[in-house]
Amino acid sequence: MNVDSIMWVFWVTVTLVLIKILNKFSNGRCYTDNVMIGKVVIVTGANSGIGYATALELAKRGAKVILGCRDDKKGIEAVESIIKQTKNKNVKYIYLDLSSLSSVRKFVEEFKKSEFKLDVLVNNAGASGMGRSMTEDGMVKDMQVNHFGPFLLTLLLVPILKRSAPSRVIVVSSMLHRLGTIEGVNEEGRYGYFQTYCNSKLCNVLFANELARRLKGTGVVVNSLHPGQVNTSLYKTTLFEKLRCLVLYTFFKSPEEGAQTSLYLAVADECDQISGKYFVDCKESGMSWKAEDRYLAGELWSMSEKLVKVRPEEWI
Repeated sequence: MNVDSIMWVFWVTVTLVLIKILNKFSNGRCYTDNVMIGKVVIVTGANSGIGYATALELAKRGAKVILGCRDDKKGIEAVESIIKQTKNKNVKYIYLDLSSLSSVRKFVEEFKKSEFKLDVLVNNAGASGMGRSMTEDGMVKDMQVNHFGPFLLTLLLVPILKRSAPSRVIVVSSMLHRLGTIEGVNEEGRYGYFQTYCNSKLCNVLFANELARRLKGTGVVVNSLHPGQVNTSLYKTTLFEKLRCLVLYTFFKSPEEGAQTSLYLAVADECDQISGKYFVDCKESGMSWKAEDRYLAGELWSMSEKLVKVRPEEWI
């Protein structure tokens, strides 16, 4: 092994150790014991990882939990697993593919057929590396899954959230929003996977902030969060993936630990009065200056409305 290889291994190891130390000393927990009986909650991307851990805990607290996932088999298995562990039979699955605007609209229609209120919406689903090509709706796939799809989903659910107030919208973002931009985010091939992910996470925070401003006084609060460095892929099949997951399992947060801030924003009494803020480890934290830029948020909102083809009656 040459010197360059040794140094690469050294710095990777140092980085992982620092992440482990950071997670150990900044692993906030949701200590409130509030129950959620009578509450209706939607958690997107809830068949695995942070979303599953969030849905499981909310079901333990008695909530009626709807899992929005894009894989029928995994979604149904997640529901069965949660019911088995919690004995809460008010857990169901509705198909939701955020890379398809028609799927988003069908999800909302299906939800409204059985539910008359919505207390908490957790926009948890996210992806990276799904594709930089354009979807059938004319959007960069990773951007549509991480921002444009959740944007439309939330707007369609706002009337129910208002009717159910006090209610909450929670947007799972990332500290990587600090590296993002909204310039040319929907231009095919302009950005690599990592930068596209950062861009989408900035969009998450900007969206949450702008939505909070537009819903001020309605009883619907909106906040975003960074869950930490979380291992969300423990069960892979190839040797490389198993080794990668072993590293993540050793140094990163577990999904249950990563779900704590989402849970805090969903159940804590004090969060009824907090809106337009950004949280890390169950505490309010500072967001990037770009995320606080109202002009940038308005520009993103206008772009998003046009791309997802929001109808006049759906405007906020």
